[in-house]
Amino acid sequence: MNVHKIYLGSIVVLCLGAVIVGGAWREHVRDEARRDAVIDAQKSDVASLEQRIAAAKQEVQTQIAELEGRGTSLPADPARAPQIIRELVPMQSPIQQSTPLTPQSPPDSPSAVLTKQQEVELAQYALTCKECSLERDELQQQTKDQQEIIARQKREIEAAKKSAKGGSLWQRTVRIAEWGTIFGGVGYVVGRAQR
Repeated sequence: MNVHKIYLGSIVVLCLGAVIVGGAWREHVRDEARRDAVIDAQKSDVASLEQRIAAAKQEVQTQIAELEGRGTSLPADPARAPQIIRELVPMQSPIQQSTPLTPQSPPDSPSAVLTKQQEVELAQYALTCKECSLERDELQQQTKDQQEIIARQKREIEAAKKSAKGGSLWQRTVRIAEWGTIFGGVGYVVGRAQR
């Protein structure tokens, strides 16, 4: 056996080994950079979503506090009750201020007349309804935001699974073909060097 051929084969094997290790390292660094970019993008998206949730919650809490304040001050100022009722309760005809019905009332008198106390209670009820609708809208928005976060996390998990398997089927096939070609070439060179 020729010593020069052995040295030449060893050098070729070492060079191919260096190329293989360099290529694998390059792929590893590229995969880590992609993963880090995706994680950073997801973190910024989640942070902006959390800020939006906090701002919406603060706005709803402010509106609810305002409505509660109006409701608690209503018994002290019952004259505001018709205004609140007109504002919050949709009605086709306005509330008429008159005396309650008595047995001597004429037959064409309105049948639904509210007393001051009933107006206050109706206004408080309308305020409570408005609070509930604000809370419902807030909960619906939170549910939507949480579903969006869950969908993002599912996409991240799928990407992580794919990355853990070594990429897509095509990427794995190409990688196997590369390694097969490289080791086949090394085997060929070593086999030729031994002759």
